[in-house]
Amino acid sequence: GSSSALSAADDSFDTMNKPALCAGVTLVELLVAMTIASIAGIMILQVVLGFQSRILAEISRNNLQDRAERLVRFIASDIRDAAFLIGPRPRTADGTPLHLTHDSLAGDPVEVLPFSLLAVDLPDGDDRLTIVKAVSFAPPLRLSRVAQTGDSSIVLNRYPNRSPGSTRELQPAPEAINHLVFASHRTCYPLQQAGLEVHLEQPLKETVPADNEVLGLRACSYAAEPFAGSKRLRRDDFTSRDILDEAVDGLQFEYLLEDGGIVDQPLDIRAVRGVRISLLVRGLRQDRDDLDTDIYTLGNRTYGPFFDQFRRQVVTRLVEVKNHGL
Repeated sequence: GSSSALSAADDSFDTMNKPALCAGVTLVELLVAMTIASIAGIMILQVVLGFQSRILAEISRNNLQDRAERLVRFIASDIRDAAFLIGPRPRTADGTPLHLTHDSLAGDPVEVLPFSLLAVDLPDGDDRLTIVKAVSFAPPLRLSRVAQTGDSSIVLNRYPNRSPGSTRELQPAPEAINHLVFASHRTCYPLQQAGLEVHLEQPLKETVPADNEVLGLRACSYAAEPFAGSKRLRRDDFTSRDILDEAVDGLQFEYLLEDGGIVDQPLDIRAVRGVRISLLVRGLRQDRDDLDTDIYTLGNRTYGPFFDQFRRQVVTRLVEVKNHGL
């Protein structure tokens, strides 16, 4: 009897000192834990999505800014070289203004270009600017021997490039540079026939020394043209009409004069010493969180509000036209 009592006491003591092997979790506690976890997850997701949205918006703004600046730099590079080696009023040897065939237009019309900068200010539209300049060949073309005053032909140091897909150097035909300019001689000579020996339509006004570089004459124009409810920025080099960008909403040019004034349309184009480019570029994709209600002022014209979800960026640059004052 005493041994059984001791055994029962020992069992009771062991039971009291055993830890709980399984702590139960109620359904309410599980639901509370899941709810807290869900709320925490939603809060974290919102923070992550907000951060991602800000990063994407910043990338979009940077890309738009970079694109706009690249376009302005491209236009500026042409404007900067306007009138190079030909002055503000390019003339042929007989004193007449330039007559260039506009190969990129239907019918190949002949256009008169009396100035190296031809500004068209459209009060109800975007501006257009045409630039004329001399350009070097690659590799350079040079005279192989001296050309005397009154000569109607010159001899080059190499044959003009006639390979397929080339610009057909000097050839009086479409895709041609059909006027020559000699370095340090501000006169343009239209071509009659081109090869190693080049025949000119007008005789030389002055002697040109051997090894003098021979350059070609080029014209190009910039304009924003309506297309499918938007606008395209085009560069027309009288041979082809290239699209530089398909999301441009405004293009304006202003002109810095030698007296320091800035005008929308110069009365005397020879007084121009600089050109201010103003370009309004639109984003390529819509941003549902951004409604464009801004009004943009470029030159003498305002654009907007557009009331759409596209971002826009205005880039302005003043470009000195050094050769115009020489």
